[in-house]
Amino acid sequence: MRPLFLLLFLVAVAAGLSAGAGSARVDRAGVQRVLVQTNDRFGIGGTRVTCRVTRRAARFANRLVCYRATTPLGNRAVVKSYAVDLGEGGVKVLRVGARRPVFDRAEVAPAGAPVGSAAAPAALGRAIRLRARTDKAFVAGTNIVCRPFGTAPKLSLLCVLIGRDNHIHDGTFLVFLSDHGVIVAEARHGNPVTVFQRVHGH
Repeated sequence: MRPLFLLLFLVAVAAGLSAGAGSARVDRAGVQRVLVQTNDRFGIGGTRVTCRVTRRAARFANRLVCYRATTPLGNRAVVKSYAVDLGEGGVKVLRVGARRPVFDRAEVAPAGAPVGSAAAPAALGRAIRLRARTDKAFVAGTNIVCRPFGTAPKLSLLCVLIGRDNHIHDGTFLVFLSDHGVIVAEARHGNPVTVFQRVHGH
């Protein structure tokens, strides 16, 4: 991503995350908010990008694993594609079929729950597809917020850690995953900088 594009995007993300805070599952404008918990799954409409909430044990916090599935909302990731493992302590990018991550960075979670997460209803195992840029999925017990990015039919997933101040802090990673590939950008001195980028299958 070009730096100017990322800068404009960072401003748009902050605005989008604050819009409609506290709205219900689907409001009158069709905006969807959902709280996803352990074992819940959601995807980006019109794509095979799928995310699943996982945790190692009850005493551990939820994590979000996102990948390009063989079928929409499917369990299996495409071999040699890239998957993202996002937690409050950092982000990893893995090549499906390989043992070691190709990208692994730590980050510090912001204070407080994300704006809008308290009012978002639980998915309760429903098949969730986010379709509009104003739709959001909140990962329960964490600061992880995800939404679609781009314009249909070329939508991708965006995930980022957001706290109660609704700001993207320096050192925070912005993760994009699409049917084409993965991009990770880091907020530095108020500017997003691409730190990792790969195309599926390469």
